[in-house]
Amino acid sequence: MFIESSNNDIIKLIVSLKEKKNRDEQSLFVVEGFKQVAGIPKDWKIKFILITKRYKEDFKLKKVYITTDKIFKKISDTKTPQDILAVVEKKKNNIEEVLSNKGIFIIIDTLQDPGNIGTIIRTAEAFGAKGIFISNNSVDVYSDKVVRSTMGAIFNIPIIQECNIIQLIQTLKQKQICTYAFSLDSKTSLSNTKFNDNVAIIIGNESKGINKNILDIVDFKIKIDMLGKTQSLNAAVACSIAMYEISKQLNGIS
Repeated sequence: MFIESSNNDIIKLIVSLKEKKNRDEQSLFVVEGFKQVAGIPKDWKIKFILITKRYKEDFKLKKVYITTDKIFKKISDTKTPQDILAVVEKKKNNIEEVLSNKGIFIIIDTLQDPGNIGTIIRTAEAFGAKGIFISNNSVDVYSDKVVRSTMGAIFNIPIIQECNIIQLIQTLKQKQICTYAFSLDSKTSLSNTKFNDNVAIIIGNESKGINKNILDIVDFKIKIDMLGKTQSLNAAVACSIAMYEISKQLNGIS
């Protein structure tokens, strides 16, 4: 099917998915770019693919629509569109199922920068984390910018968003999963901390850090030792350092 009008229902749907409320209502999100679309695992359902005439790759799907360069550029979220995007169904993950796997979990509290969340998802997947939990006041993981910045990692690690972090921590305690939060007031260094095989690392807001009511109930507060005058690190950087340090202990990464 060739789409020549921006008033077409398919185009309208794609445009509507730029807003979170519509992504939530439809349980759909957009994935743009050849590598990202080609890397979507088979256990994720692609609703349809949209390409331009210039795109030659055959994805062997029944629902492939073709549109003009002008329309595609108009709806694209990138400066240099790659002539292909997919509309994909969200996958619902169950907290109990995610927590049934021993390992490292990441909890994101009130993070607002899409690039930071995308980098954290990518890093967590790279170091073998078992799941990511995101607070209900953080940026939506299915926004275009977050999806793009994960470089496909969003499909390879369970993510549960809009969590009540207080309730989640209580659940973690019941399951004997130790919670660790970064705090500048802590005297315990990350590098000197002995981690067990079931841990959760909490990453806070870019400027305000972790909420006090969360800090009050975590099992341990830790800090990253720094030599310079900088007092704090970027949230994604701090998470990456923590993941590496914990993976060294649990998985033998050197």
